[in-house]
Amino acid sequence: MGGEETETICTVSEHLPFALECNISYFRSIMEALAQRLPDFADHTFVFTRSVTELPRKFDYLPSLVVFVMGDEWARVPLYAHRVHAVFKAPGQDMKLALHKGWLRFNLMAYVQQLRQRCKRYPHHHIDRCNNLFAIPYGYYRLPTRDKVTPINRRAIDVSFTGSVDHKKVLGGLVKTNKVLSRERMVRTVDSWKRHKTYTTDVKLSGYFPKANDKPEFESYPRILMDTKICLSPRGTHLETYRLCEGMYYGCIVIAEEQPDHWFAENSPAIIVDDWRELPQWLDRLLEDPQEMQRRQQASIDYWDSTLAPDRIAAYLSNTLQSMRSPDAANDTLAPLKIDHAA
Repeated sequence: MGGEETETICTVSEHLPFALECNISYFRSIMEALAQRLPDFADHTFVFTRSVTELPRKFDYLPSLVVFVMGDEWARVPLYAHRVHAVFKAPGQDMKLALHKGWLRFNLMAYVQQLRQRCKRYPHHHIDRCNNLFAIPYGYYRLPTRDKVTPINRRAIDVSFTGSVDHKKVLGGLVKTNKVLSRERMVRTVDSWKRHKTYTTDVKLSGYFPKANDKPEFESYPRILMDTKICLSPRGTHLETYRLCEGMYYGCIVIAEEQPDHWFAENSPAIIVDDWRELPQWLDRLLEDPQEMQRRQQASIDYWDSTLAPDRIAAYLSNTLQSMRSPDAANDTLAPLKIDHAA
């Protein structure tokens, strides 16, 4: 893989193609915070890549190399993991089997997808037990800075979702993946619910992955989130999505599907549904209770600030890297804060 695919973190935003720009502003903020926290920051080389198979030759066998792997939805261990100091991945390695209660077709496809994941991982099986591999959140994707959060009672959009349903058809659409099945059910449920309500919904669908295209209809995405009360975050190919993090960033109440058991998901205030047909009861309960809406919005803001914000991820990275150098060097105060979000 050439230089256009992988660059050091300090130059990545200037040299990577659009498809890899993703959340580089988020990671730039993380690196700036990490430089202030990590005593031996200058002794490390930080690389950002999508490849799990190789690194440019100039980075081979650098004992202080720290690699950030983005977008590997098949949960593979990078083939070079044993040759570098540490690997941080978003999404992480958790191959959690998230089933929907009573939905045979979806659950069957969940098992099929897990089998596909295991097949994808097989060439990497001999290094599956690397202890230098860590999960980190997606963060946000090229979003404007959050100067202040609009109070939830002043937001105009009650429920929103912007994204694709089936941007990569399998066998001409004859076979539907878990992502497609889940999102189709979510959209149908919202359509049915809103027919009998006076609430404002904003559901924008696309035939492609919106963040990988410069399409005018998605330029309004940040403005929609800033003005949304309840953000729907259905699964993609992987359980983890940008949308969940972005909803928290802008102070939305996020309703999502089951998430992997990563350290940063432990205290998430996201409302988890096993079946999108549960959505109407949640929407009615929330929208009819302004006080609960305010409490849950504050929980989202607190969760971002305490766990997902760049300085908190930098704290996690610093603590992890220092622990790897010397267990006694880690500072427990650098771990993400824990906040109790009542149900």
